[in-house]
Amino acid sequence: MKLIFFGAGYCSKYILPSLDKKYEIICTHNLNIKAEKFDSELNIKRLTYSNFLKKKNLYFRGVTHIINSIPPVNNSDLVYNLIGTMSDGLIKKLKWFGYLSSTSVYGDHSGSWVNESAKMKAETNRGRNRINVENLFLKKFQKNKLPIHIFRLPGIYGPGRSSLDKLIKGDRSIIKKKNHYFSRIHVEDIASAIILSMKKITPGQIFNITDDYPCSADKVKEYAAKLLKINDLEYINLSSSSISDKAKDFYKDNKRVSNSKIKKILGWTPKFENYKLGLENIIKRNF
Repeated sequence: MKLIFFGAGYCSKYILPSLDKKYEIICTHNLNIKAEKFDSELNIKRLTYSNFLKKKNLYFRGVTHIINSIPPVNNSDLVYNLIGTMSDGLIKKLKWFGYLSSTSVYGDHSGSWVNESAKMKAETNRGRNRINVENLFLKKFQKNKLPIHIFRLPGIYGPGRSSLDKLIKGDRSIIKKKNHYFSRIHVEDIASAIILSMKKITPGQIFNITDDYPCSADKVKEYAAKLLKINDLEYINLSSSSISDKAKDFYKDNKRVSNSKIKKILGWTPKFENYKLGLENIIKRNF
């Protein structure tokens, strides 16, 4: 089997080591190529995306699985455009194609629960771009039988990327917004869901990959501070000029994302069902 991982970043560090050792793996990167400790144990070739394009016909030969983790660019998708250059014969040989999308497609639902059939009301460019790209891939599934699997991811956290790390780096600010909900997922749980999907192929399906406990972001950071025994937290208003536009965009959406579909269809369950378990594991293993 042969896997191409487009945009092999943070999530790839947890997905790739969980793969069967028989896979031939090609990873593309934007500019900086960084080998991982597990590379020597796997059959991995890493190269920039631009260099991949130079020999794309060679690299596509025999591919059975593709993961696309590259964000939309200018309302389109680099990998979607690339798939358009593949022959029907190559597409037919594909067993599984995974697109890592975002729960930003749902937009604001005033704190209500949403599932994969909920109305997509994204008002941010980030969310609207994701909707457009999802639709492109779904049309490719309907027209050319591309075995697409769409995974909508919320806020991703894990070792090196959590509230614990922010606090240690000196970021003690906490935004308070009453009755506001975020969903999140530990990176190891993303990996387990992806690997399970590759074993239980369900083309055309869309899955939310989230933990079981949506809550406000301030709760998470307060618990992280408690674990680190940090008391000098700074509570700031969302209207503060110190808050980036990107952060303000995140707070425009208020929703609780359900994971019941992936549990029912794939039998997946998050190892870290809430942020407390996830943060406790990170601090135990990495601090």
